[in-house]
Amino acid sequence: MNNVPVFALMLVVAASACDVVGNVMTKLSDGFRHKLLAVAVMVVQIAAFGFLALAIRHIDLSVAYAVWGGLGIIATAIIGRLFFHETLHPVKVLGIAFTLGGLVAMKLAI
Repeated sequence: MNNVPVFALMLVVAASACDVVGNVMTKLSDGFRHKLLAVAVMVVQIAAFGFLALAIRHIDLSVAYAVWGGLGIIATAIIGRLFFHETLHPVKVLGIAFTLGGLVAMKLAI
């Protein structure tokens, strides 16, 4: 896939951002006890899949999904640490580093 439109990559980033927002809202919803947040999670997750669906018109599914998931993993781990005081064990950091390396490799493939 040569000359992937920048717009397609932006759609993947938007999909990942929506996914991360949905993950954070899921945490804040307290097991979907807060109904408004539960509905918001569903809306944001539908938007994430919508952006991904648009992106895969112009980019390989394997690349789009890997970038979407990888960015989501990295961003969710960082947000978990910063805002929810979750641990960032060295093994988690290593996993994030491997994920980042995989994203770079996937980007080089397009």
